[in-house]
Amino acid sequence: MALTVRQINATKPGTKIVTLSDGLGLELRIWPDGRRGWRLRYTRPNGKRNMTSLGKYPDISLAEAREKRTDIKRLLAQGIDPVEQKQDDKRKQQYASQNTFKVLAMEWHASMVPRWKETSKRANDSKRVLEMYVFPKVGERAIETIVPLEWLEILRSLEDAGKFEQRRRLHAFCRDIYRFAIITGRARYNPLTDLNTALKPYKRGSFHHIPQDELPELVRDIEAYDKSPIVRIGLKLLLLTAVRPGELRMAEWKEFDLQAAVWKIPAERMKMGRAHQVPLPTQAVDELRYLHKLTGTFKLLFPGRNNPRKPLSDAAFGMALKRIGYEGRHVPHGTRHVVATGLKELGYPREWIELQLSHKLPGIEGVYTHAQHMAPDQRPAMMQFWANYLDNISAEV
Repeated sequence: MALTVRQINATKPGTKIVTLSDGLGLELRIWPDGRRGWRLRYTRPNGKRNMTSLGKYPDISLAEAREKRTDIKRLLAQGIDPVEQKQDDKRKQQYASQNTFKVLAMEWHASMVPRWKETSKRANDSKRVLEMYVFPKVGERAIETIVPLEWLEILRSLEDAGKFEQRRRLHAFCRDIYRFAIITGRARYNPLTDLNTALKPYKRGSFHHIPQDELPELVRDIEAYDKSPIVRIGLKLLLLTAVRPGELRMAEWKEFDLQAAVWKIPAERMKMGRAHQVPLPTQAVDELRYLHKLTGTFKLLFPGRNNPRKPLSDAAFGMALKRIGYEGRHVPHGTRHVVATGLKELGYPREWIELQLSHKLPGIEGVYTHAQHMAPDQRPAMMQFWANYLDNISAEV
């Protein structure tokens, strides 16, 4: 006979467990201490008898207990054991909470940091763009529940803001996170692989740099910069050596042999992962000797203002160029374009120029050619001629 709420409330605890049956396996148990709970007896698909808890009374009402019984009977009709189903759902929920995009992204990040060079900005950049654009939207979602359209919306929001370079980097980072998830067995496919076909095409442009006819003015403006002698020397050394700004900012005094007029940058600090020799014209040596009077007691040529154990801010050279009127026209890295173009116009061999820039020669030539071109009449002579050329054109009125 089916139970009623009145019957349940009227039944008092006894010295032993009291069982009230509602039929079809559903029963309410009342313990001597007053606790009341629903139980359901059923036969598993394998023919064995079993019993499962449906919750406490009155938290689960009579009507709710009957609904749960109906749901379980429906599962059994499909050959599904409700207890196994419940355990499977719990495992899936736990698996999803342990495999959210944010959790996997941070695992990927931790695995990549030791592989990235200390001088690389990727460790900070990747974490920053993920925290800004991805984690607030899908960070807490299980990685396999995020559909391609959601990724498309995230990337298109950067397109709409004109942040194409950030879109490119974010796309690459997230694509690599999915690859990491796949090879660690926590995702089956990568929804970012084919998204390029739905994104606006983007061609990465070169860094802003002045044309050759404005070079004399740039040299004079750098010489006249009086806000910081250290920054002035840095800007001039970029023109005299054509190294990357980061390579110069993180340079250490032990890398320099001013007597031999050569700067040997170790492989771990180079973008291409190869040690690089930079010939120093006499003008560069003079600047370095003066700089040594200012920072020679430190490990770094360009120590940070607040912490001399860290390099000068990566914005220092760029801010100086803005102050002297080159905002939007010329950036520190653009100096390499100016030097390379100038040397080419002066007739120097392509391989000398590429090596001065620490570029790998294209094709098979780059595989088999390892010449440094550091003979006195090669790159050293080329950079000395370039330094003299800068002196001459800046002196012309």
